[in-house]
Amino acid sequence: MKKVMVFLGLLLVVVSAGEVDGKRNISLKEREELVEQTLKLFNKPAVKSIQSADGDIIDCVDIYKQPAFDHPLLKNHKIKKPNIDLLNRRKETVSPATLDKNLSMVLSQVWRRNGSCPQGTVPIRRVQKHHLLKAPSIERYGQKTSHEITKHEIKNGHILAEGIENYHSSVALLTSGYSYTGAKGNINVWNPSVEADDEYTTGQMWLRNGPYNDSDTIEVGWMVNPSVYGDRNTRLFIYWTIDSGKKIGCFDVLCPGFVQLSSEVALGAILEPVSTTRGQQYFISVEVIKDFTHNLWWLILRNNITVGYWPGEIFKGLNKIATLVEWGGDVYTPRLRSGGPHTATAMGSGAFANEHLGYASFIQEPRIMDYSSTYKYPNPYGVYTPARNCYSGENYASKLFTEPFFYFGGPGRNMYCP
Repeated sequence: MKKVMVFLGLLLVVVSAGEVDGKRNISLKEREELVEQTLKLFNKPAVKSIQSADGDIIDCVDIYKQPAFDHPLLKNHKIKKPNIDLLNRRKETVSPATLDKNLSMVLSQVWRRNGSCPQGTVPIRRVQKHHLLKAPSIERYGQKTSHEITKHEIKNGHILAEGIENYHSSVALLTSGYSYTGAKGNINVWNPSVEADDEYTTGQMWLRNGPYNDSDTIEVGWMVNPSVYGDRNTRLFIYWTIDSGKKIGCFDVLCPGFVQLSSEVALGAILEPVSTTRGQQYFISVEVIKDFTHNLWWLILRNNITVGYWPGEIFKGLNKIATLVEWGGDVYTPRLRSGGPHTATAMGSGAFANEHLGYASFIQEPRIMDYSSTYKYPNPYGVYTPARNCYSGENYASKLFTEPFFYFGGPGRNMYCP
């Protein structure tokens, strides 16, 4: 694992010239050189490039030359095909929640209007110069700016203990205490406001294993993150780490690890359409499931798009199973502990959970899987709301549906959250 840390450090240009984040001042010329070096490391040669109408450039990269194979543990890795037997065995012990006519599944990305990637290639969003110049740190571009630390203990549906979340404010439906081999859910898609360029907000699902301050994590959902993507659009994202984000791990494929298979989905690309208050509600269906035959975690969208997988060997605890699963939202701001006013960055739709369908963001049909290969409603579960005057969560059972929806979100700074 030490070799992995050294390699990823080099990949993110942790060199003397790269000491740009408070260690020393560098000249404009040195900064330009650092940016060019970093771009060469991030961007792989493309078989074809697609200029998206939203400003993104999607490079169609040979599937065998994608970033994943720069990982020292994956140098000789052979690409795995979807495990059809595993996918066909998935069952549910509960009936799916009733779908309202105003709920629609979506996985449309803007770049697809301008072309598609040929067979044998995978679409990878190109890191451009302006992305790096806008980021708070070139050295840590693509990583979480500050690692998240959480500790949960659930008893009778209540959170008995929680650790510190460094500069994060999360709201989640969570379950722990068992061996989880899969999880899924429908995540309501919005475009919440983000107050500052170095903040972000998400709607997502987490799978974790390990000590609360040094854990493996897989995350998937949507995100608004100006410091990584250069704008305030809602984008599909994934994230992984093996040390709570302190040194190893990144968004999308900005460091080697995730092996992409799909030529249809670009990680980090803009999602459309998004939900509107009192209007049509859109969601993405996400699933992460363990394949013990090949020792990997599959990422599946919309129940039939196998995006790719995380090989088990890049993890520690998640090399086997997950011990904690969460669904909800997360807001990051470096000002959360500065003693000043709370951020006005919104979570979810920006509405509090108790405003429910059409106003608040939701998670529908959260599911966990154990060794039985059967999807179940999470039990036991707890609702994690550490800053409920800023962002709230509620597992609410309406007569309109066969099971509860988990609602989450909030505006951030308001009269009760100064």
